[in-house]
Amino acid sequence: MFAFSSTVLLLFMPNLIFFHFSYSIDGWEVSLTNFVIPSQGSGGSDDDKWMYCVSLVFRKSFNAAPQVSEREINNACVQELQHDASLDETTSQDFKSPLSMSESDDEKRIMKVSQELKQFNCKLQEKKWSQQVRQGSTIGLALISSRNITSAMRETLSLLYDDFCGHSNEGQDAKRAPKKQHLCQPLVDILGTLHPHEIEAASLGCVLQPYLTHTTSRWVNRPISHQTDIFVKAAGMQLLQALPPVPLALAFVTLLLEQKVVFASSRRGMLMSASFAMTQLLKPLKWAHLQVPLVPVSMLDELIHYPAPFMLGIPTDEKKSAAVLGSLPSDVTLIDLDVGRVILASEFSNDTSKTSVGINSDAVAGALRSQVLFLSECLGGSFGAAINRDSWCSDSPLQTMNEPTKQCTDDFTEVLHICEDFISEFISGKSLKLLL
Repeated sequence: MFAFSSTVLLLFMPNLIFFHFSYSIDGWEVSLTNFVIPSQGSGGSDDDKWMYCVSLVFRKSFNAAPQVSEREINNACVQELQHDASLDETTSQDFKSPLSMSESDDEKRIMKVSQELKQFNCKLQEKKWSQQVRQGSTIGLALISSRNITSAMRETLSLLYDDFCGHSNEGQDAKRAPKKQHLCQPLVDILGTLHPHEIEAASLGCVLQPYLTHTTSRWVNRPISHQTDIFVKAAGMQLLQALPPVPLALAFVTLLLEQKVVFASSRRGMLMSASFAMTQLLKPLKWAHLQVPLVPVSMLDELIHYPAPFMLGIPTDEKKSAAVLGSLPSDVTLIDLDVGRVILASEFSNDTSKTSVGINSDAVAGALRSQVLFLSECLGGSFGAAINRDSWCSDSPLQTMNEPTKQCTDDFTEVLHICEDFISEFISGKSLKLLL
């Protein structure tokens, strides 16, 4: 099955506040981000619930001045797209860049494409898009799929960016290791040329074809579910790196008790990873309540006061988001993924005060909080021993000072097994042996 059979290519020029970017040497900010949007389908499975997206976004920086000459930038830009009838969708494991220098006397950078694109070349040779826009202007490219093939989509855009924008500084000191540098304008101008309506509809597909073909070649004969598994493991490892064992356990127990939980981070991709990884930890149970991995700013006030349990992802680098996070309702637990902490809600949601007469609801909530904290500390110990036994068990009389070992790539799998055993014993009513 072809991995990108259900992928939509989207070119956009967003007006948004930027986030966790890298500066290029020609004064652009660039970010590659994973995110999801609600699916239009009515299916109940996880695959039908979301549309999976990866975006490559550029913004003309207000502060960064170009570190290279205008001549160097112009030489790196593609001057023309040339039709090559020999191009086909081969699945070679070795990537062959479609970019090259023309063999004519006036050398210029060209790109070989599978179709003749007269309108595109006409626009490309006019005044460059990057020279017509103001500081702060933004342009981007997104891949959107109905299936979770985030890994392949991310690899495609990374390869596209590196091939178009990679820059070698010939004047660099030969004794020093060369530092990877990038010029964003070559790709920015291609995207800017794609934007006018008169450009051929096939243009974007022609530009992306070599990169899509290469990155999907190793997935063609494998089920798409393999990509989903890889994404889940990657998301799980990001979550483990963001939260220490005890805060991770506290987040897990809080969601297991169906509380209102907010994930906060300045990294949009981290919000998506944490939301999906936590739902994996809850298996075989399924989160049946509201889940929005990235809450739009326009919906913050409504969703944060939603009356039922929820799992929301809120970015911290927007003014309105910061104000909301600073005054969360008392029944909302905050999981700060940038700091690595969990701030437990002062009031746990429970129905005891509604159904029982003479019971102090504050005392019940306080007792529940104490039990949750104790349980999380014990469960966090199990997580810590699974993730890094050498450091977590350093007080053990059997522990010796061995050579540091490479971190196991299956840490998240170990945590998944612990959570599964915990939930199984919890449901069956047995004593929780893993805490003894």
